[in-house]
Amino acid sequence: MGKLHAWFRIIRPPILLISALGAAVGALNVNLDPDPLTFWLALIAWAPLVYTGIMIHNDYTDLASDKINRPHKPIPSGAISAKSAKWSGLGMMASGTVLAFFIDIHNGNINLSAGFVALSLTIVGIVYNHWGKGWGIWGNVFVAYGVAIIPFYGAVAMEPVDGIIAMAPLTISIFVMEIGREIIVCAEDVEGDIRAGFKTFPVRIGAKKSMVVAVFFYIGYAILYPAPYLFRWDILPSLYYDPVYLFGATVFAIVLFATWAITYKEMTEKAFWNYIRTGTRVGVIFFQFILLISAYYPGTI
Repeated sequence: MGKLHAWFRIIRPPILLISALGAAVGALNVNLDPDPLTFWLALIAWAPLVYTGIMIHNDYTDLASDKINRPHKPIPSGAISAKSAKWSGLGMMASGTVLAFFIDIHNGNINLSAGFVALSLTIVGIVYNHWGKGWGIWGNVFVAYGVAIIPFYGAVAMEPVDGIIAMAPLTISIFVMEIGREIIVCAEDVEGDIRAGFKTFPVRIGAKKSMVVAVFFYIGYAILYPAPYLFRWDILPSLYYDPVYLFGATVFAIVLFATWAITYKEMTEKAFWNYIRTGTRVGVIFFQFILLISAYYPGTI
């Protein structure tokens, strides 16, 4: 594996895309005509810097487990040194956090909301990477926060006050869903995590039982996601939890339950990779595009 290819793999292009799209969804659903420089600086601070930095740093802290579960990854394979990954990840997180405070400085403003959200993610990411896999389900809660906060960050980057309330329903429903998904992801890694000494939730209660617990979080998401549509959560003129949103959220819920059912039945590495990691990511990207449609063409379905 060449160096360039190794760095391309370690930045996780699908997750980079998801984090960038998610932030854009939050931003454009509260402000359809944002300041272009503020918008792009916000995305640069978030996706290629803070979020990708956390992922790279995670590969450094997960080395003991990855040597068993995924020896082909860039660090355990020797294509990238652990030291390079550690400091690259930390440097990217620090740069992105600082930039988040100053995304609107050309207009004479410091965006405290965006800055503190980015800072909170950096802290949560570092804490989880070093200790989260020893905290059982609380480690999954930390990761879920990092995923759910993506559209929230985009919203407050454009509307530092109103964006907080506007994006709360979507953020909460994604948070509940992601706890379940992260439990399932950890269930795939039980063998390596046991040998690495990680005390994840699936390690503590078993992979199969943890899958059963995970589906209840999916059910929680299914209960929560219609709420902003049913109660007409139109906080800002540009934000609509409308039939377009409801369609996308429903399709995503179907994807979640279908991929869970197939994976629970098979419980193989191939099933986890094809359905949980790849399948649900495709579902997320689909949902994000639907939310972008909802921002520009509310009520079209």
